[in-house]
Amino acid sequence: MDRVIVNIGNKTYNCQVAKTEEDRRKGLMGVEHLPPDEGMLFMWDDEDTREMWMKDTKIPLDQIAINDDDEVVLVYKAQPEDETLVPFMNTKYILEVNQDSGIVEGDEFEIDNSDDLDKYVMKVLAPDGST
Repeated sequence: MDRVIVNIGNKTYNCQVAKTEEDRRKGLMGVEHLPPDEGMLFMWDDEDTREMWMKDTKIPLDQIAINDDDEVVLVYKAQPEDETLVPFMNTKYILEVNQDSGIVEGDEFEIDNSDDLDKYVMKVLAPDGST
């Protein structure tokens, strides 16, 4: 599973990315401890109503709904093992982090795209100036 750095509000998280149906279905099931600077980012291609639950999830989480404008639209305090389907409207991403994260509606969201680093190439110059 891929990982990304997420900046949200004044916080930064190292997140696993759940972008396939299988990854999204598994989520954080079975995880018994989540470090304070880690989370899981659920991603879809477009904004829509999403449903989440906490089946087989052992830790309390903040489920943070983010719209297509990269703005937090809802923070839901999810309880372990709760199998209630919770709807998240106008959602493109859902970020799951430890509960009581301090993230609030209106916070801005950004994926730190490290792929930009790939555009830099180191070249070694020979004494004659060639690479």
